[in-house]
Amino acid sequence: MAKPWATSHISTVASGLGIELRISGDVKTQLVDLLEHQLKMITHEMENQTLESDPERKTLDDPNRMRLGFSRTRGMMIDNISRVDSIGAAAVVAANERLENYLLRLLRLSSDAAAIERVGTIKPRHLDKALERIDGGSSKQENLAVEEIQLDPIEDVMGEISGEILTPNMLKNMAKKFAGKPLDNDALEELLLLYYDHASNIQHDLQDNLANASHIIQMIERFQSLTMLGWMRRMLKEAGERAERTESKTVTLAHIVEVDPWD
Repeated sequence: MAKPWATSHISTVASGLGIELRISGDVKTQLVDLLEHQLKMITHEMENQTLESDPERKTLDDPNRMRLGFSRTRGMMIDNISRVDSIGAAAVVAANERLENYLLRLLRLSSDAAAIERVGTIKPRHLDKALERIDGGSSKQENLAVEEIQLDPIEDVMGEISGEILTPNMLKNMAKKFAGKPLDNDALEELLLLYYDHASNIQHDLQDNLANASHIIQMIERFQSLTMLGWMRRMLKEAGERAERTESKTVTLAHIVEVDPWD
């Protein structure tokens, strides 16, 4: 049976996540137990979803999407190292995450360029425009390859929504991520209406209270939650929990209206 992580390792990982406070030994031990419990749930969930997608599959997979090949990435990294002797698994995972984020950003920007021309296929000229937007006009792709691209977890689902309209397809993707169930059409329509009503209310409230500094700060925080889709994540998560309790396979209108949108 595999041993769990060492408590000292948890401390080092926490430091890498930006946690500067000292962590007591008892807390480290608790964190190991909590992570082990979470891993069990994650593994069982991934196993169920993998077999639902392919009942004959014998290897646990990421049921949500295809990943870049671990072995292929590791092999290419080995070809490029010069001052160390080997490549650790953590380095390969980190490199794949950065590569996938880079690919995602390139394709989003290329899709934007294609949409402006109202064409349904990404062409080389669209990719060229994406590269120009990323590096300010330079075509030196060797610099782009090492650019660190960090995406918000919600943005990873939704795409770069700045200046864009929240669409039904975006909501469907979010529902899979945060509610764990699909949205039916009535629930989807209601959630979209609530989202834009909420945005409108925040805008009017902010305009009516421009002289109240503390109120403006509160409104800005609510607006940031809205634009980063924290509000939508909460709505979907709570509606998904209600759907789970009623053993419903989908999030329905009834589950949406039960959630307080102004909480």
